[in-house]
Amino acid sequence: MPRVTDAHRQARRDQIADAALRVLKRNGISDTSIAEIAEECGLSIGAIYVNFENKAALARYLANRLFAWRIEGLETLAASEGVHTPAELMRPLLASMFDENRPPLPVILQFWSEAIVDDDLHAVLVEQIEKLRASLERALRPWADAAAGGDGGELATRVAGACLIMCQGFLANRCLLGWMSAEEYLDAVTTALGAGADRSERYSAIGG
Repeated sequence: MPRVTDAHRQARRDQIADAALRVLKRNGISDTSIAEIAEECGLSIGAIYVNFENKAALARYLANRLFAWRIEGLETLAASEGVHTPAELMRPLLASMFDENRPPLPVILQFWSEAIVDDDLHAVLVEQIEKLRASLERALRPWADAAAGGDGGELATRVAGACLIMCQGFLANRCLLGWMSAEEYLDAVTTALGAGADRSERYSAIGG
């Protein structure tokens, strides 16, 4: 029997995960079964369980995938030269929510909701969000150093957290009400927070 390579195993797990996301988008978490996922990806139920011990294990795998590619994008920006403002970093984060090749927004919101009552899923999501926050903080650091006139570590930490909260709020609103596009939201936030103030005034206003 030919040996199953790691690459083949990973490709099969991703195939199952992609099918699961499609079913989750249609049915929601509570009404999605392993049998439906198997049918969606054209595999047997046994093949699903070869790759994932149970539905909870698959959910944890999906939760890890929700943020991984966003983290990679921010790390690329953090490693590049130049200064990126909070708005410049939030823009691709928000725009990425509409990428058809990425997990759909309703599924992300469902995972957040499920994490409230599922301790294991909660731990996975907290870990991924913390990685995302840390990557955003690193990407913001040159801007924060310039804004603080020196060591901007504390400023970068606080602004990264605030940016993530705003992204989460936008995602929830987009799923439930859809009031604004990503561009409209960023323009409104920039105006609301006083984009016309000079750099020192903005820093002072947030406690610097």
